[in-house]
Amino acid sequence: MKVKQTYIWVENTCPSVSGLYRVKALLLLATLLAVSCIPVVCASPKTADSSLLYIADAYYADLDGDSSADDIKILVQFALRDLEPTRVDINLWVTLPSGTTYAFRVSVYKAPSDSTLNIDCINMACESGWYDVKMLASILGLGRGRVSVEDAFSFDPPTGGGPGLPTVSAYF
Repeated sequence: MKVKQTYIWVENTCPSVSGLYRVKALLLLATLLAVSCIPVVCASPKTADSSLLYIADAYYADLDGDSSADDIKILVQFALRDLEPTRVDINLWVTLPSGTTYAFRVSVYKAPSDSTLNIDCINMACESGWYDVKMLASILGLGRGRVSVEDAFSFDPPTGGGPGLPTVSAYF
């Protein structure tokens, strides 16, 4: 008895698995190369010369009449010349020697072109050591968007402090 053997040849019409990985890897590489060639634009705010707006002085005094020189006076000089901004936002940070920081904002609408803004910080000078005052101001409504101005000032009030919670008032 003779056994007949039959061979069946099946041809694979699908691409091999390793071929698919190669195609996907090439597509990924081409995409990465194309994306890396796109120019990136970084925007930064417009900054102005700090002579437009700056901290003219900061010192301690008895501003509230409690017989204790535990208050801080900050003088911000406006030298806007012929500029007529619609608003000036002044962010101030007063950092005590211990690292405690008081932050506050003063917004001035229709700012005078050449004047001094008086900012009274009541009962804030309560530690000995150097105090830092930092300012970041935004001048708005100049027709060119927002213009930023930065300034800083340091001073050393006497030791000790008086009673009361810190408060802030601002006036021209």
